[in-house]
Amino acid sequence: MSSSLTTPSTFNAISNEILDYFDIHREKLPLLIIVYLLTIIWIIYLILYHSRVQGIILSYILKRFYFKDAIQMKFDSFSISFISGSIMFRNLHYTTGSYFVCVRDGCLTFRYWSRTNKKSVIRLQIKLNHVDILFSTPIRSNTFSETNNLNDDLHKGSIHEIPTKADDAQSVNTVKDNEEGFLVQSLRSLFPAIEIKVDHGRISIRHDTLPYSLSIRFNTMNSVFTSESPSKHAPQIDLMTLIYSLTYKNLRIQFYRNEAYQGEHKD
Repeated sequence: MSSSLTTPSTFNAISNEILDYFDIHREKLPLLIIVYLLTIIWIIYLILYHSRVQGIILSYILKRFYFKDAIQMKFDSFSISFISGSIMFRNLHYTTGSYFVCVRDGCLTFRYWSRTNKKSVIRLQIKLNHVDILFSTPIRSNTFSETNNLNDDLHKGSIHEIPTKADDAQSVNTVKDNEEGFLVQSLRSLFPAIEIKVDHGRISIRHDTLPYSLSIRFNTMNSVFTSESPSKHAPQIDLMTLIYSLTYKNLRIQFYRNEAYQGEHKD
């Protein structure tokens, strides 16, 4: 007989070692299977469902504590990558009584590794895809008159030396202004420039009392928001210099008939 028939192959040796291992650790075999199953379930959860669960939790927190007056505030998915400094989300829906915002997906990248130099550094990049914004603010004709009446009352109170709420809150406003000034300086040093890119956006303005609506569409929008003061010799004087530059591709502006318009309503 040949030696190939008497000598066991490598595959048979490995299979025998595996069977011997299972025979020795037979009591721990159920625990090993459970660990394998839990590992597979955890990997599937991280790949398919973790970002969705984070989106549900974040939507509830924002709606419950920050956007209480909003009709709808939700994310379908939300994830954070600390190494790349990115925040990614999908299907953002934000609805109020005055406007509606919908973003199919977006990514915010904080470039913390960028060093500040003489030129404005883009540390925050915002990329949005398929943005839809709808404004439907009710038209109020008495807003201007109410503002004038309020100013007249304040003027009369100052003439007759009657204390007003503005006088009582002057010191509080001074403290708030100082805090806001410090916050503005901190944000400007942290984000000297912000880059915003939008692919396929639409902005609509309409109301039931108007026969026509305004629609603004574009395929691509590239914009840079710079908050660094151009003043080199007196940076403390020029604190609120903001520069916003943007470019559009395939920009279309049009008026279209409002189907919800039913004519003028008379009280």
